[in-house]
Amino acid sequence: GGGLVIDTRSALEFGAAHIPGTLNIPLSRAFTTWAGWLVPYDRDIHLIIDDHCAQCVSDAMRDLAMIGLDRVAGFAGADVLDQWPANVGPLSRIAQFDARSASRLQDAGEAAILDVRSDTEWQAGHIPDALHVPLGALPASLEALPRDRPLVVHCQGGTRSAIAASVLDAAGFTGVMNMAGGFNEWQ
Repeated sequence: GGGLVIDTRSALEFGAAHIPGTLNIPLSRAFTTWAGWLVPYDRDIHLIIDDHCAQCVSDAMRDLAMIGLDRVAGFAGADVLDQWPANVGPLSRIAQFDARSASRLQDAGEAAILDVRSDTEWQAGHIPDALHVPLGALPASLEALPRDRPLVVHCQGGTRSAIAASVLDAAGFTGVMNMAGGFNEWQ
C-alpha cells in the first residue's frame, strides 16, 4: 500500500533471507541515525522485528518517534518470512563476500565496487577504481550507479554496507553483494 518495510534484524539474517523491497536497518545504536537518513517522513512504516526480543517493538517505535518518524502503521515478527514464500513469492538474498573474492570480481570486470563510507574515510584511503557514494546520499544517487554489472558494496567494517546493499536491492539493483569485512579486511 505504498508503505515502507524496515527489517530490523541483523545484516547477516537479512542477507540470508528477506522480503523483497524491504530496507534493512538493524535495531542497534545506529538505528535512529540511519533511519533518519534513509526513511522518508511522509510514508507509513511497517517493521519486521526479531521474534526473540520482547522489547524491540517498543524500542524501535520510541527511537523512530524521537526523530519524527511516527507513522509506524504495523509490525510483524520475523516469522512472517516463513509465510511469505507460500503466500506471496520467493524471498530475496544478498550475498556476503570477502575482500579477496570482491577483488577477483572487480579485476575480471564482473562487478563494480561501491564504497559507502564518509568523504573523510574515502580521502584517507580507498580501493582503486571503486565508486564512492556515502550511505546517507545513496537514495538520491541511485541513477548515477551502473546497472550493467553487480555491485559489491563496502564500508569500513560491514555494517553500513549491509544497509546500503538493502537500499540497492529494494531499488531493483540485481546481484548486489555485501563485502562483509569492509575496507578493514581489504587492507
